[in-house]
Amino acid sequence: MNHPAAARRIVVGVDRSFAGMQALRRAVQLARRDGAQVDAVRAWVFAPTWRPGTLTWRWQDECDRAAQVYLRGVFDAALGGLPRDVAVRLVVTQGYAGQVLVDHAHRESDVLVLGSPERGRFGRSRGHVTRYCVERAAVPVIAVPAPSWARAATIRRFARDLERFSR
Repeated sequence: MNHPAAARRIVVGVDRSFAGMQALRRAVQLARRDGAQVDAVRAWVFAPTWRPGTLTWRWQDECDRAAQVYLRGVFDAALGGLPRDVAVRLVVTQGYAGQVLVDHAHRESDVLVLGSPERGRFGRSRGHVTRYCVERAAVPVIAVPAPSWARAATIRRFARDLERFSR
């Protein structure tokens, strides 16, 4: 008995970093080329500092809504909005990013696309989520660096200051 092949999915971890937005662009580009669906994944963790486990269920919906708004904002910043020519599914889930991404990208035909942060002083990558996914994912992982202009020291300082003052 023949089983229909599962539709190809490009699973992309979404964040607002330059590398994260470049990864989103690459995922949409791959989906256009292959006729695949993009699953844009945003994981979040709520860890209250006053007493663990206190009333977290009350804020579950609020945190989910905030993550949905975050996802749409990253699409707006990276692509000017959700692409009309590619099927996009926004996935928001509670959990640690690396584990959520590895669990979500489980089909044999899936590809996982992640932003790859810059290297640290001694050559080690600063991106623990990317490293976690590369080590544990059962599917191909594409680690996308930030655009070359964003890797310049002046731009990094500007982005860090912008992020700090925009909170």
